[in-house]
Amino acid sequence: MVSSALLRLHLSILIAGFTGILGKLIELDSFVLSGYRSIFTAAMFFCFLLITKNLIKIPAKNYVKIIALGTLLGIHWIFFYGSIKFANVSIAVICLSSMGFFTSLLEPLLLKRKLQIKEIIYSLISILGILFIFKFD
Repeated sequence: MVSSALLRLHLSILIAGFTGILGKLIELDSFVLSGYRSIFTAAMFFCFLLITKNLIKIPAKNYVKIIALGTLLGIHWIFFYGSIKFANVSIAVICLSSMGFFTSLLEPLLLKRKLQIKEIIYSLISILGILFIFKFD
């Protein structure tokens, strides 16, 4: 029997790869494509919150943090789709897979917490996998 975590892992990999393929097939500019993607995601998320009745009032002091995070995420997707248009899907998705490495280094700095050696080791293994892929390319 396949575990639930393994199924989720494979589903997330499939979605990440399919996102790249759609980014290549859709002939919109990366800025416009990211905008449409954000609008669609926000609408779907809002509908989900309405259906599950989990709508909460957000304090005004959190608006700046939410806007800053949304802006950072938007820039990420603009660069992701831009890299697909500039290079190709495989390069963009492989670079996206290096996100864990950068997260394991930056998160402790930004959140002022101790560096987790286990996270660094897992991240280095993923970087080795990327190097392994490029060695055969």
